[in-house]
Amino acid sequence: METLFAFLSLASFVLLVLGLIKPSLVFPKNWKASRGKAVLIYLGLFILFALIGANLSSDSLSKENQASTEETPSKSQDNTVSSDTTISAVEENEVESSIGKEIEVGYFIYKVTNVRFKKTIGDDIYSETADGVYMLVDLTIKNISNETRMLDGSDFFLTGVDDVKYEYSTDGSTALELTGGKTIFLKQCQPNITTKGTLIFEVPEQGNYYIHLVDKIFGDKTVKILLK
Repeated sequence: METLFAFLSLASFVLLVLGLIKPSLVFPKNWKASRGKAVLIYLGLFILFALIGANLSSDSLSKENQASTEETPSKSQDNTVSSDTTISAVEENEVESSIGKEIEVGYFIYKVTNVRFKKTIGDDIYSETADGVYMLVDLTIKNISNETRMLDGSDFFLTGVDDVKYEYSTDGSTALELTGGKTIFLKQCQPNITTKGTLIFEVPEQGNYYIHLVDKIFGDKTVKILLK
């Protein structure tokens, strides 16, 4: 079943790309073809099939690993990180860190490597322009559990100096993915492998913000990193 939805997701993505290049290729002759209509229909199908396939895959992995997790510790000794570079997030409800430092949060070790601001994300074929400004946060992520884990936008949010909360931007992330960038949208992280990606938020203006990382083991705990 996972294979079926993977195929449907791939087919939707191919139709989306064709629709952005030449809309008439992906619509019947009696339809009024447009790039906007192609994005609305085929991007929606792509996301829907990807979500269903990912959930089916996650359920399958959980069943396969259920027996082994009773005997295998959640973190091996090989995953130990030196205390001078990694901050533990289990002693307080919220721990503060900064750019360039590794920090352990739940199943992952994160490190923010760079912060950028852009008004528009994309290219001549597809782009998104922020009403405010897009804030792009580059980071590395390592899965230190013994199972494949999936990341999504709900794992992260921003706050400003006035404590206003800003959610992950799906519009900006979609534009980045469709034009060759690498986000962490529905990113599957394999055990003991470090991956890279970009988080995108829409904020009112350039400035100093905190990114908050949610601990999915202890749901009431978060870590905040000052982005400046």
